[in-house]
Parts: sequence; structure tokens; C-alpha cells
Amino acid sequence: MFPKHAGCWEVTVGLGIIVGYMGLLYFGAIIAPNVGLAGYLMVQVPAGLLEWAHAPGYGMLAIMLTRGLQRRAWPRTYALPVAAAAAFVFGLWTEVFQGSVQGREASVDDLVTDALGIGLAMILMLSETVRSRIAAICFSCRRRCQFL
Repeated sequence: MFPKHAGCWEVTVGLGIIVGYMGLLYFGAIIAPNVGLAGYLMVQVPAGLLEWAHAPGYGMLAIMLTRGLQRRAWPRTYALPVAAAAAFVFGLWTEVFQGSVQGREASVDDLVTDALGIGLAMILMLSETVRSRIAAICFSCRRRCQFL
């Protein structure tokens, strides 16, 4: 599905996209309420929505990290846990930094929501693997039945 080794240009662009996305997640964590335009907009969003925004945000990060590792010829069995751990550690440090922002606090609930999003993303990635293996088995069974 993926080439054995990604070229230098592809690695640079992919790494830039991932680091840029991580920067957006970090920026969202350090926004101070009612300070500047971003802080004003943050206060306008319902608190429950802000809490659950962590799940898809960190789930997407885990998927992007997994795909990036696979482009570097990592097998999916290694790429999934490494990407999940990296996304979780990034979420942990983001919470630590968020605790130092005036008007914000670090929360275990946010970290649990991050982990939930990462876990759901990993389940989706695993289901893709299982689905492709089932399709390959069905295809090989059909080919054998045709030759009998």
C-alpha cells in the first residue's frame, strides 16, 4: 500500500504538516479566556463542546503520526502503539503547559478525553487492517474455487 521508503521531500512535507498541526493544538491549549480575539471566541463556545473537542483533535494527531511512521516503512504493528503513545505524551505536556496559563487549568478529564480520541483512532486504524485482511482471504478463496 505504501512505498518502502518515502523520499526526502515527502518526509519534510509530512513532518511539517504534523508539526504544524501540533502547533495548532498547543495554541488552542494556551489561549487565555477573554484575552485577545482567540480568547474572546473561546468564551463564546459552550464548555462541553470545548471539552469534547480534544477527542477528534488528538485522534487525528494519532492517525497522522501513524501514517507518517508507515510512510517511513514502519509496520503497522509498531506504528500504532508508538503513534498512540506519542500523541498521548503530547497531550499530557499540553495539559501541563495549559495549567500555567492564567484563567486555564490542567485537567485529568481533558487527558482522559485525549486518550479516548486516540483510542478510537487506533480502533479505526485496526479495523482497516482487519477489513483488508478479510478481503484478501475472501479473494484468495474465490480464486481457489475457480480453479477447482
